[in-house]
Amino acid sequence: MRPDTLMPGKLISDLGDMVRTYVCPVSEEEQDFSKIAVRSEYYEALMKGYLSEVGPTLTQTEKEHLFYAGKFMIYMQGIRFLTDYLNGDVYYPIKYPEHNFNRAKNQLTLLQALVAKEEELQGVIDACLQ
Repeated sequence: MRPDTLMPGKLISDLGDMVRTYVCPVSEEEQDFSKIAVRSEYYEALMKGYLSEVGPTLTQTEKEHLFYAGKFMIYMQGIRFLTDYLNGDVYYPIKYPEHNFNRAKNQLTLLQALVAKEEELQGVIDACLQ
């Protein structure tokens, strides 16, 4: 196990990584970028479940930045894959030469899909917080 999966986390990384991992119907390994999408119903279920438990403990600032968590983690993971590719694939194991480059493009495609639904998904968050 990697240490970053065993330590207590921060809202932005924990929630953001859940968004990154669960809302897309395909994994970061998918090379057919036309399959990358944001499933609104999964986003809603994730937010309902997460905020039903954590919502009362959040500060107003945290509540105002919940959508940002997904954008941040998807962007960061895309940059991490791209950086690893440019550094000779030294961190993430690869199965073929362009693997990390394709992972980076996958994540940036997911980021575009998430941002395209920002107004709708922010409405989901707002409804969950009421």
